[in-house]
Amino acid sequence: MNILIENDWIGEIPLLCAVPSATANAPLVFYIHGYGSGKESGLALAYQLARAGFFVVSFDAQWHGERFDDRIFRAAEPELGGVYPPETGLDVGATFYQVIAHCLDDVRTLLDHFAGDPRIDVTRCGVTGHSMGAYASFLVFANFPQMHAAVPMMGIPDFDRRWQDILDECAYSNAAWAAAIATQSAVTQQHSALIRSINPYPLLPAAAPRALLMMNGDFDCDQPKSYSIAAYRELRPAWAAHPEKLKLNIYPAGHTITAEMERDVVACFVTHLEPGSSV
Repeated sequence: MNILIENDWIGEIPLLCAVPSATANAPLVFYIHGYGSGKESGLALAYQLARAGFFVVSFDAQWHGERFDDRIFRAAEPELGGVYPPETGLDVGATFYQVIAHCLDDVRTLLDHFAGDPRIDVTRCGVTGHSMGAYASFLVFANFPQMHAAVPMMGIPDFDRRWQDILDECAYSNAAWAAAIATQSAVTQQHSALIRSINPYPLLPAAAPRALLMMNGDFDCDQPKSYSIAAYRELRPAWAAHPEKLKLNIYPAGHTITAEMERDVVACFVTHLEPGSSV
């Protein structure tokens, strides 16, 4: 099978697509990259998915890749709106969630665009991504019923809990940070309201029995596995009639994507999206 690599822009969204040659009605899979990365980071996985029969779209998230804006790295600077001690990472964290929120709009735009493409079946979609892309995968999965399967890699499903925990960690670990954060309560409330408004976690039970495979690393300190363990425990009743469609895999890895994880992503989508079933 030949795999075509296409580069394009849909409106303001730069794309990299991996396409099986001579395909029709292929399931559409989105790959969403990590913070500070770009669409090319998904190329190896996109190639494997395309070989399995999927039409794969990897796009540059807001302020990334060909849409780059250095605010993603300089968010703590006062001239760019930073208000917290830079060492806390809170300003960058707030920007992180803003980018994730925009991914929802990007996917909506892309679904509308590809709806008229005979190569693609936009009623049979999947979404995956690493780190920030995993967060965005949870968000997209929770909000679009045509996402029949999602594989978030090294992310956290409960945005609100994670943000509140980071606020507390900063305040409890450093008195000076606590004092500085306390002076910015209005800004913190604004950030918290945004994060709460996009939090996919309350919506996830209604996503059952669509397939959700959460992947986390045993040694990942950046996105701790404990959040996904708690989510898996709490979500199992919603998937009780189809327990095989809710899974949590914890790998002997840090904050990275391994070859084993990539194989498991492909296997999950092959099982639940059935490439070739409507060709």
